[in-house]
Amino acid sequence: MPAYRFCRTDDIPLLVDALNACYAVHFPDPPTLSEADFKREIRELSVWSSSCMVASDDGEPIAVVTGAKRERETLIHRIGVRPDFLRRGHARHLLESLGQKFSILGPPRVVAEVPEDLPQVGALFEAVGYVAEESFADFALSTALPPPAAAGEVGRASLDDLLRYGALASSDSKSWERALPTLQNRKDQLQGLAIASDRSVEAYVLFRDLPELGRREIVALGGAKPQGDGGTDARVLLEIAIRVACQSDSLGVTVPRVSNDEIPWSHLEALGFRKGRTYTRYASTPGDRAD
Repeated sequence: MPAYRFCRTDDIPLLVDALNACYAVHFPDPPTLSEADFKREIRELSVWSSSCMVASDDGEPIAVVTGAKRERETLIHRIGVRPDFLRRGHARHLLESLGQKFSILGPPRVVAEVPEDLPQVGALFEAVGYVAEESFADFALSTALPPPAAAGEVGRASLDDLLRYGALASSDSKSWERALPTLQNRKDQLQGLAIASDRSVEAYVLFRDLPELGRREIVALGGAKPQGDGGTDARVLLEIAIRVACQSDSLGVTVPRVSNDEIPWSHLEALGFRKGRTYTRYASTPGDRAD
């Protein structure tokens, strides 16, 4: 009989083995997850071992779910079942067990960001009472962008600078990767650009370079709301900042898991970005869940 267990802080080796056997195996050329990778996710994404579960059979992992927890909600970060144990209810049991725990210990709201090209995963979350909320999409620059003529307007700005001037705010429309706590956890990795007036930050871009993956990720961007006073249009200023951020000789530029509220997808496409994978955020609270 399969055994299910909640995990502890000393279960990282077990969780890594389970993720490699039950989750990564479902993807082509899956990278092997290491303990160092998992510990980095703890630091950056707030993954908690106590918000994770492993199912085992004869001492071998057959299913796993990992959760990242913050004050208001928990993210189902990964869920997977070993291929030879699929369609036996293990994933559903893991989700229901975690939901019962969170309904007592909190936070009761649980979310998942599910790729839309994996409809069977979305169906799993719907079956246990999750409801579709927000949509996100990955964008990648399909052609090099010429530098803007007004690049001199753009100055360096750190995450702390943007927070100090009220340019960044927590938002329910942002994905977990782009949420303010994630940015704060990755602060030492981030570079920022901004266009500022004497009263506010008019446009900003935050990005991080991942040379081992060959890409620069734009992780936050935005502009001030138009004031109606004849000033430069906020979209034009943001485009200038984005063009400066895209000036890299060796790295491709991506905008991962961005919502249409953070920046209209049509604006990115007009700049030359190509939309890639899309995601649906599913959410559940105790009152939503199926019995």
